[in-house]
Amino acid sequence: MADDVPPGFALIETSAFIQHLGGLYRHPETGVFGMRTLPEHANAHLNVHGGFLATLVDVAVSRGTRLTLGDGSMVSTVTMTLNYLEPVPMGSWVEARPRLDRAGSRTVFTSCEVSVGELLVARATAVLARHRPKS
Repeated sequence: MADDVPPGFALIETSAFIQHLGGLYRHPETGVFGMRTLPEHANAHLNVHGGFLATLVDVAVSRGTRLTLGDGSMVSTVTMTLNYLEPVPMGSWVEARPRLDRAGSRTVFTSCEVSVGELLVARATAVLARHRPKS
């Protein structure tokens, strides 16, 4: 699997669930997250299941937010809205570009674009609860 990962992306340590899905990659210079779709990610129409894309977005905005905040805060998803714009063919390299839109003391607003190559396939917004480290 590592042979077909685009240059610059590195496998990152994450949960057993994400490892079960094939692992999550991140480009350290751009902050973009990526995953390769596999046959087990298919829906009934033999495209990528929307739940796979939702999982990618959820993890990308959470991990991206924690890295951007850089203060040791943990975050948990409160709400997420995901608009599916195009079907994703099996075997695609899917990239998620999270953005921190606003960070408050207890709430963080984020957005994320999901693409396959140059094609925008989904757009999301998410509200995260911010849990600051205890001093």
